Amino acid sequence: LLHRKVVEPPLSRGRIGGEDHVTSVRFSKRVRRQNTEEAASHGHKVQVFRVHVAHLDEMYSDAARLLSELQEEHQKMLDGLKKFKSLFGCEETKSLAACLAEINSRQSGTTFHVMFSSAHSFSLCPEGDVSTPEVQQAVAEVAALSKALKEIISRAPRLQLSLQRIVGEQAADRERVESEHQAWADRQRALMNFDKTLAALEEGLGRLEGISAQAQEVLRDVKVAVDG
Repeated sequence: LLHRKVVEPPLSRGRIGGEDHVTSVRFSKRVRRQNTEEAASHGHKVQVFRVHVAHLDEMYSDAARLLSELQEEHQKMLDGLKKFKSLFGCEETKSLAACLAEINSRQSGTTFHVMFSSAHSFSLCPEGDVSTPEVQQAVAEVAALSKALKEIISRAPRLQLSLQRIVGEQAADRERVESEHQAWADRQRALMNFDKTLAALEEGLGRLEGISAQAQEVLRDVKVAVDG
């Protein structure tokens, strides 16, 4: 079991750096400061740490990168909804369909409809006075919302399966990490990094499940808007 062949393909073929922290190239003081600042300014970045078992490091690094990207897409989705509603003075708690119905009921000279171009891609189609900056911004916000939603729905299922595998097999993988390091200090450092990494990925799996559920809810709301 400890030396089982891993047949699951990596999520990507990105090159991994040579130090303990996957996101760092060297542990110089300058790079440490940069990484700290980046983590503070980009709250969606998921950090994992090297365990010095090649296929595990690659798998954890890829999963963390994809999770970070989908968390960013989730924020873009939420921002797109919020900005669209704010443009027209709709309450944030209102659904997109309800907001569109309210806007169209005002008879302002512009009416809006949502149309799908594919299963997960849609756009806002204004009619009437479409030249105002407000209308153009509304179209842009819905386009950003659609792009973010499509990214989540198309990429989240595979990542969720990978994270479930990582979490489900962590006991065996921890034994593998332990067996790969003969020196006590190296073994303890690798195990500490493993525990931190698995904690981050397990927490990320919970967030991803919530993100996927929310994306599906938004998609259902958009379909209601189309039907309406």
